[in-house]
Amino acid sequence: MIEVSIIVPVYNKEKELRRCLDSLISQTLSNLEIIVIDDKSTDDSKKIIKEYHEKYPKKVIPMYNDKNEGIGFCRNKGIKKAKGEYLGFVDADDYVDFKMYEKYLEFAKNNSLEIVTGYYIKCGMINELFKNEYFSIGSLKENSELLLKLDYGPCNKLFKKSLIIDNNILFEEKLKYEDMPFVLKSLKNANKIGHINKAYYYYYIHSNSETTTVDKRVFDIFKIMKIINKYYSDYENLECLDALNILQITRYMVQQRYQCNHNIANSFINYGYQYLNAINKNWRKNRYYLKENFLKRIIKNNKFILKVYCFFYKIFNR
Repeated sequence: MIEVSIIVPVYNKEKELRRCLDSLISQTLSNLEIIVIDDKSTDDSKKIIKEYHEKYPKKVIPMYNDKNEGIGFCRNKGIKKAKGEYLGFVDADDYVDFKMYEKYLEFAKNNSLEIVTGYYIKCGMINELFKNEYFSIGSLKENSELLLKLDYGPCNKLFKKSLIIDNNILFEEKLKYEDMPFVLKSLKNANKIGHINKAYYYYYIHSNSETTTVDKRVFDIFKIMKIINKYYSDYENLECLDALNILQITRYMVQQRYQCNHNIANSFINYGYQYLNAINKNWRKNRYYLKENFLKRIIKNNKFILKVYCFFYKIFNR
């Protein structure tokens, strides 16, 4: 019986793909499958996938798209193919500790968890441990503030497949930031969520990665947040939900310091303040937002200051 299905979307990752697949093949958990979906790569990624399938035919399950469909489509395709009791997601330029899925599965089964999450390490030029606020076991149904203590990426997590299938949870396929609604929908429906107090996932950062690319698609975050808000329309802690919106939108407003197009940056910032004011004109007084670093809030609270900050950041960091 397959216990864990690991889903790996691939698009032009020939340089990092072997490292990723080696880390998955080397897992101490034996009853797993690695579903690798090539999204019509134009480099040698497809060749590498075939090579690993031939070498490990029982573990590496290849899938090939006829055209480039995007990461959300690939992950959904992998979910439909998966035979495992639990689902894991790994990006092709990342890698994992060889004990990750054994430890996650053991923790999940020992505590009857539907989601397991943990810390992760950002790596590239330097390694940096990312730690959200620690908790042991809980759920959003028991503690609504847990919504703000978790990160919203799928890769440092393990999901019980029945949670995903029974609640018809899928990734967005036409939008950037497609993973946020998937994770937040999963968290809302989960009865038990557990946190491992260790980092097993290595999240590779490089200048051309999807998360560091800033272009006009950044506007998709507003559509993403509207999807989340609709799904959470019955959430009991509205101030907490407001804070989720505030923290995410102001985060991407500040990220406009990386935006090459000055007009797009200013337009996004303008729309960001309109969006926040429409949610709650007193958003700056949100008690969860007030826990943010004081200097960060000084920059985020004032449109003029934020635009000046982004402008000079680009000048001094060219």
